[in-house]
Amino acid sequence: MQAKGFFILLFVILTNISFLHGQIQERTLVTAMGEDVGYRVRLLNHHLDSAEWKRQVNTGKQLLATLRGAPIKLWVNFSHGHHSRLFGKIPERNISFFSDGFVLSADAGKVGQEGSTLKDLQDEILTGNIQFTAESLIILGACAVAVPNEETSIIFAQQLADITGANVIAGEHKTEPLVENEEKMVFSNIKNFIEFRPYQAPVILGNQLDIIAIIGKHLGDIQEVEMTIEQTTDKKEKAIIPKAEVSETKIVSTDILELRSRPIQHTEIPNEDELPTKIR
Repeated sequence: MQAKGFFILLFVILTNISFLHGQIQERTLVTAMGEDVGYRVRLLNHHLDSAEWKRQVNTGKQLLATLRGAPIKLWVNFSHGHHSRLFGKIPERNISFFSDGFVLSADAGKVGQEGSTLKDLQDEILTGNIQFTAESLIILGACAVAVPNEETSIIFAQQLADITGANVIAGEHKTEPLVENEEKMVFSNIKNFIEFRPYQAPVILGNQLDIIAIIGKHLGDIQEVEMTIEQTTDKKEKAIIPKAEVSETKIVSTDILELRSRPIQHTEIPNEDELPTKIR
């Protein structure tokens, strides 16, 4: 009987260790595509204790390589943007990685040898190389990835949400810092920031985005869910609170069709990000 009790206790301990190990392995990732926006990774360092920091991610292939690994619960990416892609620049050397960026699809514009598409991301997710948690959030600090593509009419950020299962926050038009220092990081947009949710209507967030506050709330909501799991009295069937029940402050816009059909001329791409100065 003592031996049986010992093995039961050992099983419980190993199960708990495995569960905690899975929680520890969930990643918070901050990336920057382009040397001119790399400093923003450092600024966020003061607010995210255990995040991975990647500043030299200029191409789509490099970005996919960075995403591979343990499940991602938060991904913040700073880059240049276009309604067809995310991409980096090295302004001092007059270089743009426009063709080699992270592209909506091959139908949405040129994809260079070092570029990758959302279809490539989907393939990586299907094979298990890239994983996002059920409560994951992606923040895109880039211009114009929340508007329909001119060629396909597909919205980059919505497609990214559908593929990853994450909520994706992105801007419609020119996205730039309003306040950014070690204490605050607030971005502004000429139009709106929008939160895209997998296969659901988007949420209009307004023309300012407090990135630190959004991150804090998101990580706080995840911790609240984890605490609920641990405190569940029924140890055989642990309940998880759905995301919709945790967050009560969102105002849902059901007019997704209007957003998708909004004329592109009303959300023009800023000149500095419209065309590459040099394709590499």
